[in-house]
Amino acid sequence: MCTRRRIGLGQTYFLLGGAVDAMEIQHEDDLLIIEDVARAVEENEFVPYVQPAFELSTGRVVAGETLVRWVLPEDNTLVPAGAFVPSLERTNTICGLDWCMIDAVCTFMGQADEDCVSISLNISHQHAQDKEFANRLAATADWHKVDHKLLWAEMSAQTIMGDTRVIDELVPAVKEAGFRIVADKFTGDANDLRELHAKGVNLVKVSAAVWRDGDAATIAELVRVAEEVGVSLNAEGVEDGAERQKITKDGFRYAQGFGFAHPMPLEDFAVLCKR
Repeated sequence: MCTRRRIGLGQTYFLLGGAVDAMEIQHEDDLLIIEDVARAVEENEFVPYVQPAFELSTGRVVAGETLVRWVLPEDNTLVPAGAFVPSLERTNTICGLDWCMIDAVCTFMGQADEDCVSISLNISHQHAQDKEFANRLAATADWHKVDHKLLWAEMSAQTIMGDTRVIDELVPAVKEAGFRIVADKFTGDANDLRELHAKGVNLVKVSAAVWRDGDAATIAELVRVAEEVGVSLNAEGVEDGAERQKITKDGFRYAQGFGFAHPMPLEDFAVLCKR
């Protein structure tokens, strides 16, 4: 018989005592993580962190992206989303955690002592299964007196372009409720950018694989088309001053990454926005 026990951060599991099929290991991992997540939600261990986005010409903070962090109560260790979100996605249990982050961000924005900048919420494609998602999002924002234009629904560009239920139902409903749409992890070309615009996307976050490694002509065409159709471009993953200079020269208006600021608690983000 194989003995199972958890070690590590509480989200990493090792199977000791015998050989087990890889699929069984994955299944066991997912079940244990789901169990821990359910308990952690009840005990308010999940908190939103925000990755600021900056306007390159002025250095101003113009937006933020919400990132979930798991704060372990034993020693306040921050567990990144990659340690648990994949399991929740695989098992169709991510939506509850999304709602925890939505409520926390709306609470913060509603209590802010002055107008907030826009904050995007990472939304799972699984919300497309809920026909009331947009209405519930609107009701949450209204309860906290948050302007719908300041809340952005963020999904991967691949999901927006390739998941028909997201394209046909989720995105239109969210747009109709007055929220804006962000496509992140964009690795396509100018034609893909036009397609995202046609589907209602307002802001496209361009992967570093494109702006860092792509040829100059491709990047120039992306910037030109973005200006033509009215889509904002944000360069993701900017690491240092040299990369900041590059994306500025390439014509990007907005950027985010460790070269500007690391993800931070909402309270720190509010202070940064006032500078």
